[in-house]
Amino acid sequence: MTPSPVPGFPSYSSSRNLSDGRTTGIDGKSHKRLSNDRRASKSPSDNGIIQVGRDGLEVTLVQDFDDAVLEEIGRWSQSASLGAPDAVRVSDNPREYLEGGLAGQSLEDIRIAFAVRGASRALTHQLVRTRQAAFKQQSQRDSWYGYQPEFRMPEAVWNGPAEIRSMWMTCLLYCHRAYNAAVDADITYEDARYILPEGTTNFILCEYSLRVFIETYAYRGCVMFMDEYVAVIRVMRELLIDKHPYLAKHIKISCEKVHKCTFQGRETVEETCTFPWAKEELRLFRPSRY
Repeated sequence: MTPSPVPGFPSYSSSRNLSDGRTTGIDGKSHKRLSNDRRASKSPSDNGIIQVGRDGLEVTLVQDFDDAVLEEIGRWSQSASLGAPDAVRVSDNPREYLEGGLAGQSLEDIRIAFAVRGASRALTHQLVRTRQAAFKQQSQRDSWYGYQPEFRMPEAVWNGPAEIRSMWMTCLLYCHRAYNAAVDADITYEDARYILPEGTTNFILCEYSLRVFIETYAYRGCVMFMDEYVAVIRVMRELLIDKHPYLAKHIKISCEKVHKCTFQGRETVEETCTFPWAKEELRLFRPSRY
């Protein structure tokens, strides 16, 4: 199919002529839109706020675990290979099994969950890549995001050249106008959402086993990753450590355990990371080129 020029936008082309009105997708007449929802399913973040950097991020531990449950698993796990005789099973320090090889399997039964408010869609696209976790996310298909949905702007843009920040604000204004023009024209919320920027904030519930969270933090707690992600997962860790201080030595970035840089990306680490071992010559995984 030869792309066709878009009248009025000479630098763009489209897969169809404007006169081509075929419908090849699902007939979404019953899907949420202005005519059948009347904006009743409104997002609580229709506030016109530009959240800069990490401002306005809220992380809450909404599902915790009982230490007694972990300890009971520990007592049994410590002596499982010996048939769990009572003399071993009543160990005075059941948490020490976290140091052993059986800990990973047992920690899969311990479930935790965090609520995150103010997460950008750019962040949630990263969060949901943890395959062995579960997520419930605010839907742009099921709710009307409002006239001026909250937006997260990176500090590099906010503190950068004034003309760049102004261009972003102008783009945001027109995106919101285009979104609501589509909603007013009774286009479904799910189709109108295509114009909303990735910086649009939303709510997400993140559920992990304790094992998966420890493994995820070991990699994603590193400052070489997306700043918003690092901020959120480090707050998650703080909330857990506050309730269970003995986990502090277990929930660490992998480099903190070996005192060598474990980052696997192509970026150099010395200009960003402040750990003393953040040296190119101390990296365990050195890409062949940058």
